[in-house]
Amino acid sequence: MIETSALPVASDQHLALIIDDDTRVHEFVAATLAEHGIRVESFQTAKTALAAIDSAPPAVIFLDVALLQSDAIDVLNGLGKRNYRGVVHLMSGGRVALLEAVQRLGVRKGVTFGAHLTKPVTRHAIIEVITMRGLWNPPLQPEEGADPCSRSAAVR
Repeated sequence: MIETSALPVASDQHLALIIDDDTRVHEFVAATLAEHGIRVESFQTAKTALAAIDSAPPAVIFLDVALLQSDAIDVLNGLGKRNYRGVVHLMSGGRVALLEAVQRLGVRKGVTFGAHLTKPVTRHAIIEVITMRGLWNPPLQPEEGADPCSRSAAVR
């Protein structure tokens, strides 16, 4: 597991898993989620991620399609066997056709999917996902001139 934050977290926070072998992606996605009150665990392989899911099923999973030591199919097979009821968001810098093919395989295993995140993943895209999932609610009246998605940083 990749240590993503030394910040204290409340036990009632939503849990998100990031499964990606790129440390930069982990750090970027984890920082964005943590800023919005979501507890994060990050993994680089299917095996370690699935072991963690057994002990604490996350509300949402951010899954890279192309992992070096395993792939998204390994994770989706494991999620299907575990009857995972959260939502998976596939991440890839590749073609949409690949994302759709991987998603079709996961659907056959009973996995539920949310929007795909195309790399470079943006802060705005992550915030949009957690807002749609009900994991974070934007302030009703943001500070004047403030935009919760204003940071234009992205990570490939």
